[in-house]
Amino acid sequence: MAARSPALLEMRRGIRVISKLGSVKDPSRTIFLACEENMAEALVAAKKGVRTFNIDWFLGCVMRQELDLQGPQFAESL
Repeated sequence: MAARSPALLEMRRGIRVISKLGSVKDPSRTIFLACEENMAEALVAAKKGVRTFNIDWFLGCVMRQELDLQGPQFAESL
């Protein structure tokens, strides 16, 4: 099975999906969505100040129609 690519969501005027960590302009306004296969990338993003969450967190936010930015971050447990 191929590894899934992480998603970087940049919240400016709406939400913009970006594909590379190097293109993050404002880490405080960026969310990194990752899965277990993207652990190394999630750690790099977290070190740069990007909030990292897993896909389950994101789906829960979609179901509630509310972003829970205070929820547990993906890389915090490491």
